[in-house]
Amino acid sequence: MESPSEAPSDDQVLLQLSDRQFITSKSTLSQKSTLFEALFSTRWNSQRPDGSYFIDADPNLFEHILRYCRRGIFPLFYDRACGHNYSLYLQLLQEARYFGIDGLQEWLEQEKYLQAVKIVRSVKVIDTHKAEALETRLANAEEQYFPNWGTRQVFVCPHGLGRHRG
Repeated sequence: MESPSEAPSDDQVLLQLSDRQFITSKSTLSQKSTLFEALFSTRWNSQRPDGSYFIDADPNLFEHILRYCRRGIFPLFYDRACGHNYSLYLQLLQEARYFGIDGLQEWLEQEKYLQAVKIVRSVKVIDTHKAEALETRLANAEEQYFPNWGTRQVFVCPHGLGRHRG
């Protein structure tokens, strides 16, 4: 006999997407998705004999859908080397439309992810004599150093004194 803490919740739901399963609550999905709100209503009886629901969607994209439904976390597909992954944003937008998730759909349509990343670029010329005194940077900052080769005309002291050089 199951104790009350071990009894399955009526709100708990098992979703089958391709070869992956997701366990969450009906209320988590229904609060943000009109499709799930209708799916879990008494109007539809689409529950499989094992109690799960089959969802014909990409499980990799559904991870982001579920994360948004659970905590309201918007996805950010950005890589420093490649920038934003616009293809993935468009795929997720189609899923947000399919599932009827207005908040996520609006965020993607208005491209608000572009405001989530701030890129600052600057150029600083460093005197070679002061190169040892470089500043300490945060771990998330990236710096690149490029040598600048060139020539300059200097006057050399005829007596070979270094302090007279220049």
